[in-house]
Amino acid sequence: MSTTARVEEIDGPYGPFAIGERAIQRLWASGEVRGPMLASSGASVEIVHPGDWNRGAGPDFLGAELRVDGRRQRGDVEIHLRSADWRAHGHDRDPRYDGVILHAVLLPGAQDVLTSAGRRPETAVLLPYLPRDLEDLAEEDALLELRGRAGEVARRVRAAEPDLAPGLRRRALERFRNKTKHARARVKEAGWDAACHELFVEALGLGGNRAPMSELARAYSPEQMLIVGIDAMYMEKCGRWRLRGLRPAGHPHRRLAQYLELNRRRPDWRARLRDWAETLPCSPLPSARRRLVDEVFACLLPAGRADTLCVNALLPLLQDARHTHDRSWLDWPPGNHPDDLHEARALLGFAGACRNWEVQGILDVLRRAPAAAERDPPMSE
Repeated sequence: MSTTARVEEIDGPYGPFAIGERAIQRLWASGEVRGPMLASSGASVEIVHPGDWNRGAGPDFLGAELRVDGRRQRGDVEIHLRSADWRAHGHDRDPRYDGVILHAVLLPGAQDVLTSAGRRPETAVLLPYLPRDLEDLAEEDALLELRGRAGEVARRVRAAEPDLAPGLRRRALERFRNKTKHARARVKEAGWDAACHELFVEALGLGGNRAPMSELARAYSPEQMLIVGIDAMYMEKCGRWRLRGLRPAGHPHRRLAQYLELNRRRPDWRARLRDWAETLPCSPLPSARRRLVDEVFACLLPAGRADTLCVNALLPLLQDARHTHDRSWLDWPPGNHPDDLHEARALLGFAGACRNWEVQGILDVLRRAPAAAERDPPMSE
């Protein structure tokens, strides 16, 4: 196990974010990473059982079962962000790591490693095989580390932004600009209608299922989705869905069903959305929000889900040289977020209706420095 919960900052489509080893360990422990993965040796590696998560010294997972080029192997697994961490942490000199059969690293640049006994475990880069979006995973992990600790969230936000409201607004506006830049790149790649379809479906997958949702949106147009049908699409990604801990309203089958029903009832919803955006700058926010839910979404989505879609996908997509939606995005209701964020907001002194810039600013603080890096004391290798 690492001496500290190592963290690395990565540039994502929505700006830089921090990812820690703990997030990758948690994903591995869930059994969602299955393979087959191509190891640096050229071998095919499948995970039969991820092993038991070791919270003490020694390898991260004990007693894992793998299938390497079809042959079953049992041993330990060590997880790092980069391949060089193996030697940096002294594992090549530590006999506790002699039973490691897989060195799983997040980022590209895999190098073969040796144990103190001279064995050469397989090394595999996990990034191409993750079942979930890395940025989504990092943000979720930061929130999990702080679950039930709204006071700690508030403390970290105050430490990061002494001038609270202006600092959070600045962070939120930077997030909006990054989301807008990402949306423009998608429009350039696929065209406006296809980008709208893809970003909408991806946003329905927030909370752990963005990657399989994105794959479906890129594989099928709205019209093709209606032909293929909900059950066939859902089963196509069977084994990829993250279902643990989801409320019924967040189940991917239900969210896909809502999207298909929207395309049945409002096949022109994307054109209606653009018409709606034309009047947005001069409309009071409550009435604009009501028209979005009623006229564009045909009352098929609850208000919180519609808000989440609006701030994460639609307003960034609708921003262009003629229509600026910065103010609408900043003041829009933030959508569905964990209760801890709303409790932290109250501890920070915000009152009244929650505005998107408050939650987005808090999220930006959390995503740049995961709590685990501060919480975990150093441990011996």
